[in-house]
Amino acid sequence: MAHPQPEALGELAELLGQLGLQVETARSTVEALNKLRFQPAHVIVSQQISGSFDGIGLLEASILHAPEALRIALVSSPDEAVELDYRPAHGGTIIRLVARPSERSRLVVVVGEGVKLLNLVEQQRELVRKLSVDQGKLQRRELLLDTVVKERTKELEESYEKLKAANRQALFGLAEAIEAKDPYTKGHCGRVAAYSLVLAKEMGYPADGLETLEFGAFLHDIGKIGIKDAVLLKPGPLDDTEWTHMREHPVKGYEIASKIEMLKPIMSAVRNHHERWDGSGYPDKMIAESIPVAARIVAIADAFDAMATDRPYKKALPLEECEAVLRKTAGKMYDPELITIFCDRHLGALYHDDYDNLPVEDGHEAEVASSK
Repeated sequence: MAHPQPEALGELAELLGQLGLQVETARSTVEALNKLRFQPAHVIVSQQISGSFDGIGLLEASILHAPEALRIALVSSPDEAVELDYRPAHGGTIIRLVARPSERSRLVVVVGEGVKLLNLVEQQRELVRKLSVDQGKLQRRELLLDTVVKERTKELEESYEKLKAANRQALFGLAEAIEAKDPYTKGHCGRVAAYSLVLAKEMGYPADGLETLEFGAFLHDIGKIGIKDAVLLKPGPLDDTEWTHMREHPVKGYEIASKIEMLKPIMSAVRNHHERWDGSGYPDKMIAESIPVAARIVAIADAFDAMATDRPYKKALPLEECEAVLRKTAGKMYDPELITIFCDRHLGALYHDDYDNLPVEDGHEAEVASSK
């Protein structure tokens, strides 16, 4: 475990000591690598401190001495986790755990599950080695191996699901970073995800793709992290130069998503939710059915929420008026079949009574009936 601050090291060592692990600490990259040369570790935890301590660099260098170790980068905010995606590719997998100092107890859970996973893998290897020693008893041992592997596989799947849940929490931390940057978007990402899921279910979207669609809808505006505050938070209309910069956010979001394995299935929803049915959208000028279905769904959910919620300069439109606007733009801006489903079945009534209590986005991205 590496951290430049001795008090933080002591706190983290005490936390991990609860797992009954032998914990070695280091305050510098050189000290940590020297220890790894003589005693390879099973789990390596390093604090990433921007401009002060390159924890990710240490984890990348540790691959030479402990290639099979579980590597965990501890960062204090979602913004730091996003910054790490712009580093050059490395040769090993690094789990990023977003946890403020008061939340470091979550590290115990992640490390505990990771150690279980490593132990299970080693047990499987040891079983394979033992079962291959006596060729005369191969048939009986193959049966034993099958039984044990099934048991171990179940345990591995349970451990994987827990790690997946930790990753899911980190992903939604990115959405929180978006909303934290622009106070008027509070709750917008969650509502777009809710509308997208109900529309997807009504139109027969594959059930095994609903979770990734939820991620795509929830993180559709992740690229706004890269938009200048002066443009994103401008209270009045944007000029042409500012609009050009604002319209970069789908591509910026795509660049972020493409570097995170768990986000790759939903890149189309991030990149193409501003495409328009008649080809007038951006960034790729896609037309009609060439636009990915996930992006078409998110576009409608995004537009409806922009109309149906209050903004600083206008009140929310009633459900009937929102549906009228969507019907009017069907076939020009949005998929006409999806608009029919959304409006005929009044899917926008979901959470409608709660809107008066929710702060929402401003008008910079509510391109419902605008030609921009």
